[in-house]
Amino acid sequence: MSKTTTTTNIKTAPESSVEVSKTSANLSIDNSISASASVGVSANKDTSIEVGASVKTGTVASAGAGLDGNNIFVEVSYSDTTEAHLTADAKVGTHGVGASTSVDAYAKSGTELEASAKVGANGANVSAGASSGSYVGVDAAGTVKARGVSATGGAGVSVGDHFEAGGGAEATFEKGKLNLGVSGDVAVLVGLDVDASVSIDTNQIQKDAVHLADTAVKTEKVVEKVVEKVVENVAKNIIKDAPKEIAHTEKKIENGAKKVGKDIKKGIKKIF
Repeated sequence: MSKTTTTTNIKTAPESSVEVSKTSANLSIDNSISASASVGVSANKDTSIEVGASVKTGTVASAGAGLDGNNIFVEVSYSDTTEAHLTADAKVGTHGVGASTSVDAYAKSGTELEASAKVGANGANVSAGASSGSYVGVDAAGTVKARGVSATGGAGVSVGDHFEAGGGAEATFEKGKLNLGVSGDVAVLVGLDVDASVSIDTNQIQKDAVHLADTAVKTEKVVEKVVEKVVENVAKNIIKDAPKEIAHTEKKIENGAKKVGKDIKKGIKKIF
């Protein structure tokens, strides 16, 4: 049975926050006005579609740095834009296998800057980008997953009086998941954006391997029981039928001996 959900959100007041802990500090300032609405229909947790629209104008800035486990991170972002988006997302899947896709058509005017880096025991994830001007564009992305492995590809195009440049790369292994990805975008009047990434969940692969091993052991035990039963039945039949077969064979030998004796007597009489 399908389920339909609707959401709306309107923001008109400025917001700001400062968070400081023993290992990190974060600052955010939001002087923007925004509104959004969406409608989604889902058949189950793995199959759904959602469409939405949003508008935003104003300045948003944030900065953060610190430690995340055994990794050092730094991130800075600034956006002073007026923008509108129409989005659509869909996914379908079952038993760990599925696909998803998303599309974002937008119009944007203003300036954006962002940079982030996370480096440490789990690998590295670095990205940076900048854009300025007025433009319209469309971005699309798709993901395919099968059990513990997923691959994502994305592309976009933008047109307008603007400049845009950016890129990023990721190679991390955290909590049993290996993530590899690259992204890049460049624009002067006409822009192109291309992204690709692969994620491998070794935890799921280990679970599947254990499941297969358990299944193999169970199958082996079943085969052993079947073979044991067959051998037991064959042995019982042999023991049961052996006296009959022996008696039958003895009778054949006895009859054969009698016949040979008669043939010998007949032969002697013919000679004499």
